[in-house]
Amino acid sequence: MVHLRDCMDHMGYQSSLGDRDVWFRPAVKDDGTEYYEYMLLYVDDTLCCSEHPMEAMLELNKYFPFKKDKKNQPLIDSPSIYLGGKVSQVELPNGVITWAISSSQYIQECVRNVEEKLRLEGKALKKGTCAPMAAGYHPECDISPELNGEEANYYQSLIGELRWIVEMGRIDICCEVSMLSSYVALPREGHLQQVYHMMAYLKRFHNARLVMDPTYPDI
Repeated sequence: MVHLRDCMDHMGYQSSLGDRDVWFRPAVKDDGTEYYEYMLLYVDDTLCCSEHPMEAMLELNKYFPFKKDKKNQPLIDSPSIYLGGKVSQVELPNGVITWAISSSQYIQECVRNVEEKLRLEGKALKKGTCAPMAAGYHPECDISPELNGEEANYYQSLIGELRWIVEMGRIDICCEVSMLSSYVALPREGHLQQVYHMMAYLKRFHNARLVMDPTYPDI
């Protein structure tokens, strides 16, 4: 049996120390510039960052065949959705064409599920929330009652969703999510209320995206 890791080694890729699913290898652009081309492999999703991505993907297709399109050709195209995030090309003010990722669609689905649960309980998310966490709230000082097993499990699932939202580019809530993640082993009612507060914030400000600017800053 040939494993994907063996295949990537054979093609000259190295696994990143920061994320073992991110692979890179040295390459040279058409103008002679040296750079690294990347291959991101997550379960059944593959994303290539290269000056010639089609060639790199077809090389991988020799060993691990991709799905076929209607013309029986490898289903390889520019990304539109990757790991739950919407991917699109944007033009920067300096004329550079680059990529952006948005978690808006995923956020709206998460918020919709939370609102449905609260509706069944006769509750609703707060309106007009303008910050990820309530002003003056300190989760380490929360002494509200502990959640029961079912509620604690729900809290853990919401933290998982929030952490994935951060992964998809919403770094504006990274600190608050990290703070609330510290209490998944023993969450309290106040911690859950802050998660609801964060969902209300994301509902209001769901339409944000992270643009990956490849240009070097002029300092």
